[in-house]
Formats: sequence, structure tokens, C-alpha cells
Amino acid sequence: MNRRRGISALLVLAGILWAGTVGAMYRAVRRFETTPGHAATAHDSWPQASRLDRPAGAWTLVTLIHPHCSCSRATIEELQAIMEKAPPSVRSFVLVYRPSDFPAGWEKTEVVAAAHRLPRSQVLLDVDAREARLFGGFTSGQTFLYDGNGHLRFSGGVTALRGHAGLNRGAGAIVRIAKSGAGRAIHPVFGCAIISQQEGASR
Repeated sequence: MNRRRGISALLVLAGILWAGTVGAMYRAVRRFETTPGHAATAHDSWPQASRLDRPAGAWTLVTLIHPHCSCSRATIEELQAIMEKAPPSVRSFVLVYRPSDFPAGWEKTEVVAAAHRLPRSQVLLDVDAREARLFGGFTSGQTFLYDGNGHLRFSGGVTALRGHAGLNRGAGAIVRIAKSGAGRAIHPVFGCAIISQQEGASR
């Protein structure tokens, strides 16, 4: 009898430990998913030093992508939806980050291949995040919307959580602003760091 009680107590204890471990893991994953990246220090106008050829008079999106970030796929999926819903005059640049000391081809992932299939979009390599720095971005998924005069109208991410595509205020705001021509908006960005906060503070 005592042995059975001992076994039962051990099973109860194991169950409690298992439940506690699962709960802790769930909370950790949920905390990761809901924690935004470092917000951009976006400028009010298109950076003059940028090498991107902004289409004159057109609404233009600029999105920063880390090719190996697990959250980037959701960003590309949302960009696809945005470009389908936005007016056909909207153009898009996708800037793919690669450190200069990494080999050529490191950036060639399925995410980048999907970016090349986006309508009305150019995918460009951003070595050492040169362009990202000019636009004031730090985080993969950071998206900027500029109007036809080069004025910033949106800054932020286009997903609701890390790695989750679907209905969200960021993507909705871009489509709404591009269609109406009115308003400005910001939204948290969820993704991996491209430029650290320490680097950003020294800019």
C-alpha cells in the first residue's frame, strides 16, 4: 500500500512538473511572438542619399528583409496581399540584408525567392544595411510608405505578431492610405534585428 501511494505521489508530482514546463514554454513562445522589434527612426521624406530610384509621382513601399529571419515569410505574404489590394500605381522595393563579410549567395533563401514573385516590386541587395540605415530602419519587416511627393505616410510592420500573416492594422493602414491619399500611421514591427540598437544609437 505504501509503495502504491509513493508511486501515485510521484506520478502527481511528475504531472505538476510537466504542466509547469509546458506552461513556461508556452509563455516564452508567446512572449517572443508578441514582443516587437526596435521601431524605426523614420525621416519625414525620402532620403536624398538613397540609391533607390523612386518612381516620380508614384506611391512607393520600402521593406527591409533579413533573409534568414523566421518572421520574414509572413512579411512577404502580407506584402503580396498589400500589392494585390493597393492601387496599381503603388510600387515596392524589398531590400535584402547581407553583411559584407558573408559569402555571395547567403541571402538566396526561399523567402527572397518569394519576394521576387511580388507584383510591381524590385528586390535589391542591401549590403551592410546601407539603405536600411538611410531610411532609419533597424528590424526585418520594417516597411515605409511614401506618397508621390516622397513624404512618409506609414512606418512600421505589416504583421500582427512575429511570423504570423493575417489581418492586421499595419497592412490595412497601408492599403487605406494608398487608396484614399489621406492620413498617416505607424505600427509595431515584428522581426529579427538587422541593425542593433547600439549601432543605431551611434548613427
